[in-house]
Amino acid sequence: MNTDMKKQVTKLLETYPERERQIALLHYEMQHSARVSPEEVIDGMALGHGDSMGGSGKGRVSNKTMYIALNYQERMDRMNAEAANEIAQRLLKLEGEQDRLRYYVSLLEKREADVIRSFYIEGVSWEEIAQKIGVALRTVHKIKNRAVSHLAELYAYKAGLN
Repeated sequence: MNTDMKKQVTKLLETYPERERQIALLHYEMQHSARVSPEEVIDGMALGHGDSMGGSGKGRVSNKTMYIALNYQERMDRMNAEAANEIAQRLLKLEGEQDRLRYYVSLLEKREADVIRSFYIEGVSWEEIAQKIGVALRTVHKIKNRAVSHLAELYAYKAGLN
């Protein structure tokens, strides 16, 4: 089996919790991102002053100011949409990686899947896993190594499809 693929799988497993935090953060940003409403932009830019086209009375809004405000709002809408799109793309990529990893782990034999889930996803120590399944610590590491090899085979098969 390709050692590079095993290293890649090990890195995916080790960074699983970090990706989960990033996913949670991106979900929050998607739901709570600051957005500028059209009214806020226009209200902020609609300063009362005379304009050359419509008289010189106080409190009158300049046509230029309104034009600038509308252009600014279009630009802010575009920027908000671009930012949301970037977040959505990153979120989709991370969730896809996590889903694939969880699915591939589910394809392992039960004992291998339990060891991988316990350590990499749930954060249980190797000693606790060994005690839980009633085997020596060395056996747990053998199970883990076998599981990583099987995961690497799955990822290699997927890579061969591309």
